[in-house]
Amino acid sequence: MEALMNVQFFDHAHHKLKIRGLKSPVDVLTFTGHEQLSSPFRYDIEFTSTDKAIEPESVLMQDGAFSLSAPPVQGMPVQVPLRTLHGVITVFPASLVCFKHLSSSQDEARYEVRLEPRMALLTRSRQNAIYQNQTVPQIVEKILRERHQMRGQDFVFNLKSEYPSREQVMQYGEDDLTFVSRLLSEVGIWFRFATDARLKIEVVEFYDDQSGYERGLTLPLRHPSGLFDGETEAVWGLNTAYSVVEKASPLGTTTTAPPQQRCMTEQHDATGGDNTTYGEAYHYADNFLQKGDKEAAESGAFYARIRHERYLNEQAILKGQSTSSLLMPGLEIRVQGDDAPAVFRKGVLIRRYTATGRYGQRGA
Repeated sequence: MEALMNVQFFDHAHHKLKIRGLKSPVDVLTFTGHEQLSSPFRYDIEFTSTDKAIEPESVLMQDGAFSLSAPPVQGMPVQVPLRTLHGVITVFPASLVCFKHLSSSQDEARYEVRLEPRMALLTRSRQNAIYQNQTVPQIVEKILRERHQMRGQDFVFNLKSEYPSREQVMQYGEDDLTFVSRLLSEVGIWFRFATDARLKIEVVEFYDDQSGYERGLTLPLRHPSGLFDGETEAVWGLNTAYSVVEKASPLGTTTTAPPQQRCMTEQHDATGGDNTTYGEAYHYADNFLQKGDKEAAESGAFYARIRHERYLNEQAILKGQSTSSLLMPGLEIRVQGDDAPAVFRKGVLIRRYTATGRYGQRGA
């Protein structure tokens, strides 16, 4: 099961923003962050500074780090950040300006920046290209290394399957992020962002199975009340939504193989006997050259499994709220509490979440 989480922090003076080369003092005022599996994260951060003349050139395209920390406890030393996101202050379309000088007073000025991973910069490269006799991972690595100067420490492939070389792949008018994301999603490869604490960089991790999920976090169910001070990490506001989805997703294709193999169909049932599914979604002219089995990458059975799993993935949508700074896409959490829905007690995977915060405000 997958969950969409809304994260709220309760005192934000302890969250820190650092921008390489910027010597002006920075105090975080508000932030809104969006994170999702297989998508670059985005944090819009508003801050104040006594420097009323910070120039865009000193901020844009600079490395940045945003640290999320637990609320300070009176009488205790300052805690080590629970999580730090590394990225770059990016250039965005005019409607999504990522560096703003918002206002000034006698003592300080307010600014806003957007922090994203370097992979978000792939949207600025739009190409027309043909790739021949390469696998999907090889094409992705070629783009990351040759067009965007990403190095070996910037990304890692943790793949279980072996992917066949494709005779020809075309990129036509797509930006690099759209193109790479399309290729990866076709074969069930997903990615997430991790932090290399030693190098202080973000690392793109690619997976094609569940080995990339983080596990082991359990949080109590605790509804906000007058006695809830926000210092104890908890979850609340849990809700579930279920819907009927396709029972099967057969697919077929016509190839240039020998006559007896030209027309192929394949089907996979991943429901396990679930009687809340119905119907079928037929896909024709899918990109496979042999039937194979469900584990043979890019075979007919493989694509049939991938297609059906995508439908089943929309069968249950789970949502909730939390005060934990540890939440991130790809993390499996369990919720303690007799009042928690059974599916949350069993464990759910966070697919997407939003984090918000405002200085001096209890609850965002």
